[in-house]
Amino acid sequence: MFSNKGFKYRKVAFLAMVGALTFSGCQKDFVELTPEFTLDAENNPSNMTQVEHILNGAYAGLRAADYYGSGSGTGSVSALMPDVMSDNLFETNQSLANSRPMSQLVFQINEDQITRFYNAGYKVISSANIILQNIDKFATATNAKQINRIKGQALTLRALAHFDMFKYFAENYDRNSTTTLALNYSKEFKVDVNAKPSRLNNKVFYDELLADLTQAQTFLADIDVTSVNAGFTTSRPRLSLAAVHLLKARVYLYAKMYPEAIASATAGISLAPALANTQTAFSGMYNQSAVGEIIWNVQFDANQGGPTNLVFFATQTQSYFRPALEIVTLAGTTGLIRTGDIRYSAYFANVRPSTAIPQALALIKYRGKGTLSNANANFVAMKTAELYLIRAEAYAAGSPANEALAMADLNTLRTARIAGYPGESLTGTALIEAIANERRREFVGEGHRFFDLKRTTRTLQRGSTCGVQNQSPITTCSLAPTAREWSFPITQTLTNANNALEQNPSWK
Repeated sequence: MFSNKGFKYRKVAFLAMVGALTFSGCQKDFVELTPEFTLDAENNPSNMTQVEHILNGAYAGLRAADYYGSGSGTGSVSALMPDVMSDNLFETNQSLANSRPMSQLVFQINEDQITRFYNAGYKVISSANIILQNIDKFATATNAKQINRIKGQALTLRALAHFDMFKYFAENYDRNSTTTLALNYSKEFKVDVNAKPSRLNNKVFYDELLADLTQAQTFLADIDVTSVNAGFTTSRPRLSLAAVHLLKARVYLYAKMYPEAIASATAGISLAPALANTQTAFSGMYNQSAVGEIIWNVQFDANQGGPTNLVFFATQTQSYFRPALEIVTLAGTTGLIRTGDIRYSAYFANVRPSTAIPQALALIKYRGKGTLSNANANFVAMKTAELYLIRAEAYAAGSPANEALAMADLNTLRTARIAGYPGESLTGTALIEAIANERRREFVGEGHRFFDLKRTTRTLQRGSTCGVQNQSPITTCSLAPTAREWSFPITQTLTNANNALEQNPSWK
């Protein structure tokens, strides 16, 4: 169990709105790890045990309802929201409209979900920074590898949280832009109400991000245990060396650094589990009955919620959002995912059909563990398939000379997923489109689609249910490449807390 026993946040008002952990009235705001372990220990740990607790707390922060966790029709901003905001899912008339500004793509600078997401990300970063600022005080002749293990994870968590936010807030992902606004890359924990860091440009932000991942890679290659996930049989709740390679490959893909993406993906594949090629192994990744090809998952233990309730309210089997018909149909003979593909039954089920809605396919991949439907499921954030798809796209986009290698990776994944798949041989635009469609198949409900569109075509065209009143309340059926909604604004709440945070040009 990855339950962070004894670790609970009580009124954690970290006020991360300024991009570094800044406290207001901190006498009332504290973290409790054990009865005697208060905010002072969180800020200034006195031994390695407390440092390990803070690392657990950083992981716990990922479960926030507006990060990877969810509420009723809300949250899941880094998990399911990118599918809600894209063309993968459509809002149903069962929806409570709690995330309507996001799904309708009409969010404004007063959108509270954006503020809460920003705060949640910087809270994780602040925990990582506390570790990195303090851990060397406890170095001895015998614990160097333990320190490596903790530092490597803290650096990866810091990079992950920054990148999760960057994907939303940056107007583009240009690696070398000195004019595009990224975010502050926070590397210091400061209890300072006057701290008002400004946003970095993309180039400096990428430099900091990649430096963290390179350093994490070095640390996690030399640790005190055989695996950071030793003892976990059906989940992978700790960020490992393979996870660092995957995150690095993901960053390189966004930055269009294709040779580097290929190298990092290849390094990740050498450490990652084999692709899941049976229904048991594949479905088990989502209900914690098998580890399958998980590289890293956000762990939600009992009573810790899960990512699903934004889309599928599992305890009431209520679908606020359903998969687009272009993705899947009840018959399984049209759409991107069809019967014969192990993703079909792992991801979807016909839940509460009626005369009015005979095709009531729900996205059920996170409904619960085992056979339960209680919304308590892990979020599979990194898996081997992503390494193959990153490498395939980088091969195909980088050089026509590598198209055969790209096709080989695509065929490898499809062979693992689709019974009787005969293999294909594609080139040029057809190959690029096939890889994009495979990413859509593989990652439906896994937080990639909106960003895949943003980093490539920047064109959103929703499917056949959009604008059809008896099927969906959504009327925003397309998003132009120049639309400001491709990025989040700096909200008014954040600006009020830190007037050094410059607004995105398209939101001024």
